[in-house]
Amino acid sequence: MNKVRKSARVVLRTYPVGMPRVEDFALEMQEVLVPSAGQVLVETHFLSMDPAPRMRMTAAPGGPPPLPLGETVIGRGAGVVIESADDRFKPGDVVAGELGWQEYSLTPAAQLRAVNPGLGPMQWSLGILGPSGITGWCLVHRAAAVRSEDTVLVSAAAGSVGSVALQLAKSLGARTIALVGGERQRQFAQIELQADAVVDHQSPGFDTELAAVAGKGIDVFLDSIGGELHNKVMAHIAPLARIVAFGFISAYNAQGRAAEYGRMYELIRKRAQLRGFLVADYASEFPGILGELSALLASGALRNFENCDSGIDAVPRSFVRLFTSDPVGKQLVRLRGSGPP
Repeated sequence: MNKVRKSARVVLRTYPVGMPRVEDFALEMQEVLVPSAGQVLVETHFLSMDPAPRMRMTAAPGGPPPLPLGETVIGRGAGVVIESADDRFKPGDVVAGELGWQEYSLTPAAQLRAVNPGLGPMQWSLGILGPSGITGWCLVHRAAAVRSEDTVLVSAAAGSVGSVALQLAKSLGARTIALVGGERQRQFAQIELQADAVVDHQSPGFDTELAAVAGKGIDVFLDSIGGELHNKVMAHIAPLARIVAFGFISAYNAQGRAAEYGRMYELIRKRAQLRGFLVADYASEFPGILGELSALLASGALRNFENCDSGIDAVPRSFVRLFTSDPVGKQLVRLRGSGPP
């Protein structure tokens, strides 16, 4: 294969100990190759900042396969096809998928999905019209089957998934409780998401606040955090509550053994249901879900919230901020313009 252009990429320099640091990453240049059969060369326009890659940034046994040091960091992106050696895509097509933290990605076509530019800006395919929105929709309408009479607590409610799930639950008439971290997230949940109640786990009075807003009990608990926060909420679930565990953020930066999902006694005593969730289980429904989300956005019934940094050199600090600040909405890094050239 012939070398065609240079591309900047972010590689993992050292495995983070506890919270990730900007110094754990390095910026390198690499040669971009012409695609061979079944491959597509994508010019990345946006990168999605998600906490999940942190799980691969460790050599500790018992977890997912570690990301090798010196390798491009994994991550979702959206961009434009520059060259294609696969009939499924042609130059100019807008695509999204696991592009990695790099300006150009040579990717198997099977790992990409076409993006319909008519549904909204390209970057929405990484958030509200992509994994975040689809996950939020499936949590509310499928996994938890939220009803108008429910009290619904959403953990990480200011994040990309939580903000969608809370809005959708509220649109069904449910009473919504936003679990947030920090004053910025509290104000966001109150003003922008219009949650019926907000509790801040960083507040000294968190336990008292949680007990007060739980009322007669939490019917639906959508949890991406786990650990001790999960256990504290479980003390306030209603009889026959539905708890959906779709993440374990509390363990991502843990040193030693992380606190597990627990409180089995509460499950038994309240005859509650605790289930795991993977959005991939609903893949056959994705096209219809995207159409519904797009219609909700167009009507104003659903709002999109995102924050965007610029430049490949901004990627490490944007990723680190997921864990060290109180971000709201979908976190993105723009590498190029918002649409095809």
